[in-house]
Amino acid sequence: MKTLIKYAKLPFHFDTTSMLQDVLALAEAWLPHYNQNDYSGDWKAIPLRSINGSITNASAIQVNASSFRDTELMQLCPHIRHAIDMFQCEKTSVRVLNLRPGAIINEHIDQGLCYEEGEIRIHVPLITNEKVEFYIEEEPVYPEVGECWYMNFNLKHRLANYGVTDRIHLVVDCVVNDWIHKLFTTCDEETMKRISVPEQFSKDEKLMMINELKNMGTDAALQLAKEMEQNMDVE
Repeated sequence: MKTLIKYAKLPFHFDTTSMLQDVLALAEAWLPHYNQNDYSGDWKAIPLRSINGSITNASAIQVNASSFRDTELMQLCPHIRHAIDMFQCEKTSVRVLNLRPGAIINEHIDQGLCYEEGEIRIHVPLITNEKVEFYIEEEPVYPEVGECWYMNFNLKHRLANYGVTDRIHLVVDCVVNDWIHKLFTTCDEETMKRISVPEQFSKDEKLMMINELKNMGTDAALQLAKEMEQNMDVE
């Protein structure tokens, strides 16, 4: 067995009023979320930092961190940029995500996206409502507006917005460094959850990962899916 951090509330609180002003100024920049196989309803993204700085690519697939650049939209978001600059580490993807009323994200795994694997995803809720449901390994988690949360997305998770208002989050992917390690030591133990898990993934979890990689459709993701399938055949 090994111990993982399932989720942690990080010691930041942000002024979401000013950050939302930035988002409202980008009303024409929303894109459909790239992974259209894992959700139903309306799920949109604004890429603020993306592969090669593209404003038409909101993909957050794990590639070399040096491939990511700020987009021109980031220059229009001074309040969001100020918040992001508080994280003293290398960032890969930075997006604003909007899960609109009635939208549902099916249970899935974002392979390797966890503290223990060297890359974390941070969520800052800008707008939410009491009927948003987020589950990680079937445990509900309720991030509030302005809070800052890490969640282990290498575990099974799902999300739905059953409310009548949007659920908008700033989502920042970060490369773990010494600053991140120190940050996690300052988290309140009451809002950090650790779990023990087997060393190996189950067959069902591996099949879910393979399916996620195939859904991404990139050459790198498809190659990794092929290698995982070959390894499963050998086992």
